[in-house]
Amino acid sequence: MNAPRCGTVLLLLAIGSLPCVLAQEAALPTDQQAAQAEIDKQVKINRSILLEGRDERTRVDAATLLLFSDSREARRELLHILRDPNNPAARVAVCKAMIAAHDNRQQIAGREEFVEPLMALLGTENELSQAELAAQTLLIFPYENVERRLEALISDANGPEMARRNAVRALKYQPDERAVFKLMSLLESPLVGVAEESRRALGVLGVVVPDDPNELRALNEALHRRGPEAFLNNPGIMRNWLISRENRIRELTTSLASWEQRYMVALGRLFDVQADEKARSDFLAQQLNSPEPGVKLWALGKLEELRRGTGKARLSEQVENVLLSLISHRDKRVRLRTASLLSLMWELNSTTQLLDRLQVEEEPEVRHGLFVALGNVCYYASLPTAGVKVPDEVRRRTLDLAVRFLNMPDPEKTRSGGEVIWRLLEQDGLAPDEIDKYLGALATRYGQVDPAVNHGLRAELLGAMARLCAERSKCRVQAAKLYHPVFEKALGDELEAVRQAALDGLVNIDKAVAMRRARAALADESSAAIRAKLADLAGEVGGQEDLGWLAKGLTANDESEPVWQAVLKILRRSTADVVAAWVERMEADPAQWSVERRTSLLALLEQKAQGENKPEKLREARTKLFCLYASSGDTARALEYANALWETAKDGPERSALTAGLLDRCLEAANPAADLVGGLVEKLLSVQDLAADGPVAKSLSAYLSKPSATADPNAVLTRLRQIKVEQPETRKAWRKQLLEWEAFANAKKPEAVENVN
Repeated sequence: MNAPRCGTVLLLLAIGSLPCVLAQEAALPTDQQAAQAEIDKQVKINRSILLEGRDERTRVDAATLLLFSDSREARRELLHILRDPNNPAARVAVCKAMIAAHDNRQQIAGREEFVEPLMALLGTENELSQAELAAQTLLIFPYENVERRLEALISDANGPEMARRNAVRALKYQPDERAVFKLMSLLESPLVGVAEESRRALGVLGVVVPDDPNELRALNEALHRRGPEAFLNNPGIMRNWLISRENRIRELTTSLASWEQRYMVALGRLFDVQADEKARSDFLAQQLNSPEPGVKLWALGKLEELRRGTGKARLSEQVENVLLSLISHRDKRVRLRTASLLSLMWELNSTTQLLDRLQVEEEPEVRHGLFVALGNVCYYASLPTAGVKVPDEVRRRTLDLAVRFLNMPDPEKTRSGGEVIWRLLEQDGLAPDEIDKYLGALATRYGQVDPAVNHGLRAELLGAMARLCAERSKCRVQAAKLYHPVFEKALGDELEAVRQAALDGLVNIDKAVAMRRARAALADESSAAIRAKLADLAGEVGGQEDLGWLAKGLTANDESEPVWQAVLKILRRSTADVVAAWVERMEADPAQWSVERRTSLLALLEQKAQGENKPEKLREARTKLFCLYASSGDTARALEYANALWETAKDGPERSALTAGLLDRCLEAANPAADLVGGLVEKLLSVQDLAADGPVAKSLSAYLSKPSATADPNAVLTRLRQIKVEQPETRKAWRKQLLEWEAFANAKKPEAVENVN
């Protein structure tokens, strides 16, 4: 779309509602009246928009509609607005509409009627920007039509100074040498402001006005002798005459973009209401065939949205054919956007068209986009699951192009070349000597990159080399042999990203070897990301020798979790003695260990001790787990470990001692868990009576008689009362002990006390 077409659209909008009978010469009088009424209605609507429009663009559109209306009433409205000082925004819109019409070489009917109100505006306007706009609007008339009126304003000694200044300013916009000579003659005017404004106007035009009168006369004579060429060949003089044209070009460009945007919105709405997938595909094919590049770009953008969505429905053959032809479109933007879309459509075999276009494409940016698309299509076509296959020769040509891009000085193109090489070499289909050639090109280019200039590029190339050493790479063995020394050397690089890529490469080749090499080379690594990678690697293949440096990372909040996971993995591969040593480390500084980590470590010790048949360590682990769950309030889990410990006790005395020991640990708490205490006693009573002089009775008596200040012995005693035994007559010592505790406890006795007689 172009500027004249915008005017046509506006004109069509203005007359679109007129009945078709207006075009018929034999129309009835009643039809003519109806048509005239419709025109008058449209004029009123446009006038209302012009006066009350919410933005300048809308007001200018309304003024344009009125300016080109066939209605005499429309012209009267415009003349009235120009004369009305109470609505400056509307006056500005009318001026801009007339300037646009002049720039577009559109004829304004009855334009001579606008001379008087525009001159009146110059004579009364105090706002500089609006006066300048009125001066530019005068360009719709030949200079002869406004010359005398401007001179009259300037020479009116009784008129306001601002009117004279406005008229002088208007002269500088007139593309006529007579206007410049008039400005020269006004340099000696005695009227206030005229000489000063003339000097300023000439300065804007590029005419340096000398202060000496003799030099001024000489300049004036020289300009007269040279005639029009003195102005046409003087860039300084022509500059200001071009200012208004440049401003209008910008305004027209903005207007064009606005109309294009509206048109694209309308296209989007039409697309959204298409009935089904076939209708949408046909609609997009139609837009792709549009002669307007902007419409093609819209359609390509819509296709890209669909492609990036979740549906990824296959496009119709019609759309695919049009897409392939757009690779050679005359508009650079269309070619580039098409390449971007094709890079996402790997199921469409576009390699032939892409390769052919690459041979003749001259725009570097488009060549790059075409190459990236070609690399993507070749890569996906080389996958085992691909439905489209490309010949090996196409793949080789693409790799050769990749080497060319790899060696370009532009880092972005180098990066793309390296990416295409590793993606295509990942797949099978090339001879070993061919693979070596491309692998070597990648290594050579990496060595040529200046570390001081391209910091990230080296890391990205090294990352491509590392990926070629991964398990999925079909040339993994060849790549590992060539790149292993490169990775080892890069472990000492100053750039973190390079060291990280080097570590990835070594890990892909051999994790155990990488661990041994990295353990020494990265002992004092400053990068948190690399330390995390080392921790993961240690967790996979590390040994006890790695536990020391890993322990240092347990205190760093942002790194402690991956380090802890690595420690656990190594400990799972270690003996019970190694795990027990870590338990001792934990108990030496328990505040630094969370409950979850302590639990995991003790559970691991239990598992190891049980597997290695080490009963002492097993008992130690379970006892500590009992205490841990007891202190954290998890009564159920604590009782589980108490039962596990109790099951290993050999006889009654040993069970009593074990129960007493667990009770002591519970009762040491500031506020012991009554349910846990009751559960331990209940477990013991299920197999034996409670001896009055036994360790359990002594432990409970000591607590109930002298509880801590924060403890509530009533809670424990209440729980003990709730214990039920299956054969009460066999638990007489327990019943007697309970009554003794009741006697000195500070608790209310239950309403129903069991008969002890």
